[in-house]
Amino acid sequence: MNRLNIGETILHLRKEKKITQEQLASMIGISAGAVSKWETGNSTPDISLLAPLARALDTSLDVLLSFQQELSEVEVINIKKELVEVFLHQGYMDGELRCKEYEKEYPNSVYLKLIIAQLIQMYSMMSGNVSEECIKSRMGYCLTLLYQVTESKVSKYISAALFSIANIQMSLENYEESEKALKELSNSFIDPMVLYSSLLQKQGKNKEAENMCKGMLIQYLNQSNAMIAILARLSKGEHNYERAVFYLDALNQVESIFKIGMGSGAYNYCRLYIEIGDKELAAKWFNNYVKELLSTEYDYSNNPYFENLKLEVNVEGQKIIRKKLFQSLMDEEDLKVLCGSLEYEDAIKALKNAVSEM
Repeated sequence: MNRLNIGETILHLRKEKKITQEQLASMIGISAGAVSKWETGNSTPDISLLAPLARALDTSLDVLLSFQQELSEVEVINIKKELVEVFLHQGYMDGELRCKEYEKEYPNSVYLKLIIAQLIQMYSMMSGNVSEECIKSRMGYCLTLLYQVTESKVSKYISAALFSIANIQMSLENYEESEKALKELSNSFIDPMVLYSSLLQKQGKNKEAENMCKGMLIQYLNQSNAMIAILARLSKGEHNYERAVFYLDALNQVESIFKIGMGSGAYNYCRLYIEIGDKELAAKWFNNYVKELLSTEYDYSNNPYFENLKLEVNVEGQKIIRKKLFQSLMDEEDLKVLCGSLEYEDAIKALKNAVSEM
C-alpha cells in the first residue's frame, strides 16, 4: 500500500467533506490519533477498515487506494491545454466541472491543484454577469486548492501558490491574509533568472539564454508597468493630477517602445480625465485606447523584441478573450459619461464592428 498516496487521499477527502479527524474517527470507530498518523504517512489503515473508511469519505476503494503516480509536469501542462479549450469554447461552468473531475481523478497532484486554481481564478472573471457571492464562492474554491499546495511542502510550487493567495485575498478585501501570504513569499523568494541567463550564455547555450531573457524581459516590463500604474493611481487619489500624468506618460512610453500593454496607458489617461472632469480629453484617450486595442496582434510574431515567444492561449483563444474585452468596454457604465462625444461614439462603433467580424 502506498503510504504517501493513501494518507494524502484521506486528508484531501476529509477536508472536502469538511469533517474533522475526530469526526472521521468516530464514524469508523477508531481514535483521532490513528487518523492523524494515516494523514501524515506514519501508518496506514488496517485492511478491515478500508471499506468503512471509503463509505465515511463518500468515495470508492479505487479512489481511496489510488496508486496513480504523481502526474508529470508534461501531463499537467497537457491537461491545462485541454481545460483552457473547454473554458474558452464551452464556457466557464463546463470548464469548472472538468477541473473538478480532474481534481477528483488525481487528488495527489500538487501541480494540478495549482493549475486548476489559477484557471478558475482567471476564467471566473470572464464568465459574464455573475453575482458577488458567486465570485466569492469560486475564489474560495481557489483558495482551498492553493492552501493545499502550500501545505504540500513541494517547494517549487509554493511561491506561485502564495502569490495567487495574496492576489485573491486582496480582491476579497481580506488584507491581513493577503499581507501574510506576501510576507511568507518575500521571505522565501529569490529570483535567480538574471544569474541563470548569464550562466547559459557562458555555457554557449545562446538560444536558451535568448529565450529566457525575452521571457523574463516581458515579465519584468509587465511588473514595472503595474508599479507605474499604481503610482499614477496613488497620485490621482491624492488629487495630484500633474504627477499622475507624469507617471502615465512613462507608462505610455514603455508600452509604445516595446509594443506591449494593449493600450493600457491610454485607458488610464481616459479614466484620469473622467475624474478630472475633462470629457473631451477623456474621449480622445478612449478613442486612442480602442485604436491600440484593435491594432494589437494576437501574438508576438511581428514584435522585434519578443517574436519567438509563444503564448499559452493560441490565436483562436486570444480572439475569444479579445471579443469579451471589447464587449465589456461597450457595456462599461463608468465610460458612458462620454456618450455624445464624437470620439467616444466612433470608438464604440469601431468596437461593435470588430465584434461583428469575429
